[in-house]
Amino acid sequence: MENGETVLDFPSGGELPARRLSYHTEFTESGGEMNTNPWNDYGPLEGRPPGEYFAHQRWDEFLPKVAYIMSLAPVRSNISFHDNFPEQEENKVWSFGEGRTGQSLLPPPLIKMRYGEPAIVRSYNMLPMNPKDNGGFGSNSQATHNHNGHNASGSDGASNAHHYPGQFYDYHWTTCLARADMTNTSASDNRASGPDGNGGLLNVAGDYRELQGSMWFHDHRFFYTAENVYKGHLGALNYYSGPDRGNEVINDGVNLRLPSGTELDWGNVDFDVNLVVSDAALDQDGQYQFDIFNTIGFIADQVLVNFTYKPFFEVLPRKYRFRILAASMSRFWKFALVNGANKLVPMTVIATDGNFLPAPVTVTSLDWQSVGERFDVIVDFSAFPISSRLRMINMLEHEDGNRPKEQLSLADTLARKSNDPAIGDVMQFRVVGQVESVDAPGKIHRASDIDRSVVPAKLTDVIPIQQPVRERVIEFKGADGELDKLTGECFPDCGDKERFGYTLKINGESNHFLNANRISMLIPRPGEVEHWTIINAGGGWDHPMHLHFEEGRTISRGSKALTALERNSRKDVWRLGVNGKLKIQVRFGEFGGAYVTHCHNTVHEDWAMVMRYDILTDQKNDKVSQTHRSIIPTPNPSPNGVTYVTPEILPEGNPFSRSFRPFPSGRI
Repeated sequence: MENGETVLDFPSGGELPARRLSYHTEFTESGGEMNTNPWNDYGPLEGRPPGEYFAHQRWDEFLPKVAYIMSLAPVRSNISFHDNFPEQEENKVWSFGEGRTGQSLLPPPLIKMRYGEPAIVRSYNMLPMNPKDNGGFGSNSQATHNHNGHNASGSDGASNAHHYPGQFYDYHWTTCLARADMTNTSASDNRASGPDGNGGLLNVAGDYRELQGSMWFHDHRFFYTAENVYKGHLGALNYYSGPDRGNEVINDGVNLRLPSGTELDWGNVDFDVNLVVSDAALDQDGQYQFDIFNTIGFIADQVLVNFTYKPFFEVLPRKYRFRILAASMSRFWKFALVNGANKLVPMTVIATDGNFLPAPVTVTSLDWQSVGERFDVIVDFSAFPISSRLRMINMLEHEDGNRPKEQLSLADTLARKSNDPAIGDVMQFRVVGQVESVDAPGKIHRASDIDRSVVPAKLTDVIPIQQPVRERVIEFKGADGELDKLTGECFPDCGDKERFGYTLKINGESNHFLNANRISMLIPRPGEVEHWTIINAGGGWDHPMHLHFEEGRTISRGSKALTALERNSRKDVWRLGVNGKLKIQVRFGEFGGAYVTHCHNTVHEDWAMVMRYDILTDQKNDKVSQTHRSIIPTPNPSPNGVTYVTPEILPEGNPFSRSFRPFPSGRI
């Protein structure tokens, strides 16, 4: 205890304890005399803003049981994307490493977490102090977004709280299950649970239908997200639960026994593999490059999987689970699997955006997959003899970064009848007789081993559509000739990006681009059901819409039918389609503060297609943050420290405003 509050020591030593309040608090109160950045004499050592606004919400209730210490730093280990590609110069690629040694590695990391085990993720910024030492692109101020963790706003990574070289930021990843204050509050339903490490379960409060699985984390520094993510600020993040144990043999009536492995109690990855797919551009010297002046969308010509150029992966003749993440900046994908005879191989889809479908869906190609979307698929290699070769291919052609041009036929894809170099092969699977275990290094798995994994007929239950308390209409738009009117509203500082071509419009009112000090939508009470109609009014553009903090239940696409992978789905990224409409159901709870929704074409995002929304905590719930029962001010970070400014609330997004219409016209 410290001043009556719980603090947590790191067992390794040499680290300041984890605690509810930021160390920036004493820095501010002492006038900069305490807790200074060790790299300079003028800034705070923790980038998390000071005081109650960014104190960890519900700290004692979701007290961390585990800690991860990692550092974002330049990759210095003679890295290249392929044995035949040139080594990258220093500061061309940034990535994470363990601890605060500044020794980062590729491929990007995988963090495995489990429900019932909240975590502190202490992230050190070990990037160059001089922002010009960036290899031509990328910002040395960073913010890590847990996409799409159910975390308080101060740990969401997108509340305008970026931090600088020499500082750390303590993110509180609660593994809180949504609806913890409304459903299964006694934690009696063992489907809402995490593995206890000994073959059993640790129950948690909340709705088991909202369990998450395949997540990821990435930079969310406003106006620099595309550059920083492309540069390497990203990683895979798997959440494990009672139903999704990551152990294919525990048969307790809760565990679905999906392909994974058996060596560990939970979190086996021998047969459960994360595939982070992106595209890369190299200059004439083979060095990684990014077009910082591109405003349409950045697409490149080299296909990477886990930051490796078109790799191969050895598999046994058995079932595997692949968690496929589209991690490009602007490119959309359509993936399929073909065998040696160039015939399509079935894939069984079990999850979208980390959320189970109610039942598996078998397809021969996936839906179009936009930036940030995930598909979890099961592939059964048992029908293929040893030495077989299968290939994952991309069938979706781009001409530029504003939208896909067209979907190619299988024949045209295989014949590479396209000017897009990313058409065709993405990676290869080689069926072999034995592989070494990742979960138990030194152990050999063989083709003769029995595959005891299961693909159950039912995965979860459907969350029903309910009558909403209010509806909102969100339009993704161009500036509509209003650029002169919209200039001068840039917050935080966006350098030369003072005029933007992308805006968002709420309930038919004015166009707005990102201003982190402007609240476009206010959620007045947790637990209320809202329906949002999202309209792509950009004419010729396509936008993947991403919602932070919560998933949404997909309702409809207007006159267009939902695909088999969209029906009854819960997602956090939706491809809107050119001139498309989408309707979703959302329901917020548990935590308060500032969040965002935005286009996840990260170039569009960086050119301000982002809006802030705020959630107020429940006045009747004593467990929630008292501070966040009201609107909180906006942090304004600098290397010298964080100050706060008072935000503006737009009347069209404020249910307390007389001009607010709870059921605006134009809904679908």
